[in-house]
Amino acid sequence: MTLLIKENTLVVEATFNIPNLDLVPYTLEITSQYSHQPLELPCTLEFTNSRYSTLKVTFPTGFGNSHKNGIYNWGLKPTGFDFIEFGLVKIITNPGGETGMTNYTSTPATEERISDVYYRPNY
Repeated sequence: MTLLIKENTLVVEATFNIPNLDLVPYTLEITSQYSHQPLELPCTLEFTNSRYSTLKVTFPTGFGNSHKNGIYNWGLKPTGFDFIEFGLVKIITNPGGETGMTNYTSTPATEERISDVYYRPNY
């Protein structure tokens, strides 16, 4: 599953292969595979039938502006109960925010280096 989270629309519809869910509040817990920090998101049931269910997931303010792109483990549970389903989700945020990386610029002394290549000839 892939979710696109835009900062101006933080409520996203997500469809799960879970049939006939009860009309109770749900919690979607996502855990980054990079930082291993869980985040619990409130969900409301939008639609359910004998094949799948659609829930509206509410992301916190500022989530779309932060650099949260990546692969997350997700778990869906009724609020206050145990998990009923697990999986992987790809999160894409827009506009995305800063990555915190700095550019590397080499010095001219390292740019002009010439390497020597030694090899063993084949006889």
